[in-house]
Amino acid sequence: MNFLPFTSALTLILGALFASSTRAADVDWPQFRGPGGLGVGAIDAHPPVSFGPSTNVAWRIAVPSGNSSPIVWGKRIFLTAFAERKLLILAFDRDSGRELWQREIVPNKIEEVHQFLGNPASATPSTDGERIYVHFGSVGVLAYDFEGRELWRRPMALTQTEYGSSSSPVLAGENLVQLLDQDGGSHLIALDKRSGEVAWRVERPEMRRGFGTPLLWEHQGITDLVVPGTLWLQGLDPRTGTERWRVSGLARITCTSPVVGAGMLFTASWTTGGDRNAEHIAMPKFDEFLSEHDANRDGKFSLDELPAGPAKQRFKHMDGDRSSFIERVEWESMADIFARVENQAFAVTPNALGMLSDACVLWRFKKGLPYVGSPLFYRGRFYMVKNGGMLTCLDPQTGKPLFQEERLGAIGDYYASLVAADGRLYITSQRGIISVVKAGDSFEVLARNDLGEVTLATPVPLGDSLLVRTAEHLAVFRQKPNL
Repeated sequence: MNFLPFTSALTLILGALFASSTRAADVDWPQFRGPGGLGVGAIDAHPPVSFGPSTNVAWRIAVPSGNSSPIVWGKRIFLTAFAERKLLILAFDRDSGRELWQREIVPNKIEEVHQFLGNPASATPSTDGERIYVHFGSVGVLAYDFEGRELWRRPMALTQTEYGSSSSPVLAGENLVQLLDQDGGSHLIALDKRSGEVAWRVERPEMRRGFGTPLLWEHQGITDLVVPGTLWLQGLDPRTGTERWRVSGLARITCTSPVVGAGMLFTASWTTGGDRNAEHIAMPKFDEFLSEHDANRDGKFSLDELPAGPAKQRFKHMDGDRSSFIERVEWESMADIFARVENQAFAVTPNALGMLSDACVLWRFKKGLPYVGSPLFYRGRFYMVKNGGMLTCLDPQTGKPLFQEERLGAIGDYYASLVAADGRLYITSQRGIISVVKAGDSFEVLARNDLGEVTLATPVPLGDSLLVRTAEHLAVFRQKPNL
């Protein structure tokens, strides 16, 4: 029997281990914001700095509408979309953009979505390398194999928000977790990923409309399912849904997702009326308002009875049971939320037992907050982008700004989440300008790339490429070699 020299054998073993440990990071982007939901490309990823409709384009194809982001496994890209009142799941070849297959779902009714920016295909799919899992607020959760065969379907009621649903499914061991925070009937559900059967379900009546995506966090030998919600960030046991801890400080409506890094948990959220300034919303006492505006004296409010103002503007949000009336319990629940909310970012670390609480919060920061785009922890710094195109970078240990609300030179709203790779941040405006910013203590814009289309989906930095879904196209940008 022949034996390899020890050093050669060790080299082969380490090489195999290295290939195994980096494959998912280098080749795959299996869920919203990639591996771990962190928005960070692999250590050897090097997407281009400059790109656009006619610059460094590897391929660019027309796709149906949708706000979901693409995911990647091996040589396949998966995407959801919406066209002609049909919900679509599509698969593409990563190298060429060629469509491999398309599947259609015709729902009985389409969920209500934002009239300008909403789309019934807003949740990003996830995959375990064997199945693709998708959520549509008009249908429920479905699983497909890589050839497009439907494996199971878990029907769900229409999402009850006027903006539709967008929280993405997350794999947690043998379960698939879906967050459904809405105006009424909020809950978190875990489905067996092989059968679609319900593993557990947690009701969340105190959590109102929300759009963030949960995160799995491993620390101190514990795995927490970190779930954003109204006012509270919670840690649950992913096996049972049992709450382990909660920390206060989230917005009234949380659109962002948390991130982790260096043993810390970070989040940032903002919603109108939650800043402690002149624009802070405070609701009057129910009985006082009732005596003045309850025209028919039935003890509740119809839309017509409410005067112009914050309550009337948020009628659907408050009418959680869709009865067309706001009753005492609905009014007082919302009034309590407004009384307690304060928009902010914060960092928290677990105690010796792996538990978290308000006492574990390292810092809270209340400026430069994002509305929809999730923040980023990258190379020892915490970043967030505010609508209008203003970037803030904080020291993660102290919360002190390294730079604050620096203008990207690309105005407008920011709905895509921050991602990073190769020492750079990729920051996408709704107007379709992706600013590339150097990661570091000082602010430096390396490029502004105008895609010429509305862009709400989060880009994917993978290998030497950047994969971007715009309002009408799916494109891969790659630096062309200098000839």
